[in-house]
Amino acid sequence: MIKRLFRLAESRKYYACVLIYLCYTGLIFLLATNILGFPVRIFTNKSTSMTPTLSEGMLIAVKQESSYSVGDIISFYAEIDNKMEIITHRIVQIGGNTYVTKGDANAVADDPVRPRLVIGKVILIIPYLGYLANFVKTVPGNFLFILLPALIIITIEVLKILRFVRRPRS
Repeated sequence: MIKRLFRLAESRKYYACVLIYLCYTGLIFLLATNILGFPVRIFTNKSTSMTPTLSEGMLIAVKQESSYSVGDIISFYAEIDNKMEIITHRIVQIGGNTYVTKGDANAVADDPVRPRLVIGKVILIIPYLGYLANFVKTVPGNFLFILLPALIIITIEVLKILRFVRRPRS
């Protein structure tokens, strides 16, 4: 069993998996923290108010623009039940210094949105990936997609170091 593990650990497949894992965790870190000031933010759609355009479980990329037009789908902050939520709806009217938005599946428009509360315009929609992103945010998802692969890689590397140290010198 350990010999097979060492053979795997010295194969190109192992290093390809490690590289993919490092890129994956690095990308998650960069997108989650926005440490580099990316102009794009990623959200998951958690409601059905924008069906059929945006279904529940879609991943959306949002970019801040200098101006918005009627028909644009925007994400913005709104106070719901005394807490700030992120809502994604379509602009149906622009009046004065506010945007009036409405979900495609809603019968009534939302309260006007001030420009300072707008996060940005939806520029990319990826179906079903939001379910995976939401799962990764849970404790089991964190363990399965981040901690478990890290533990496997660390264990294999420690075993490789121990094997090298214990190798007889000639």
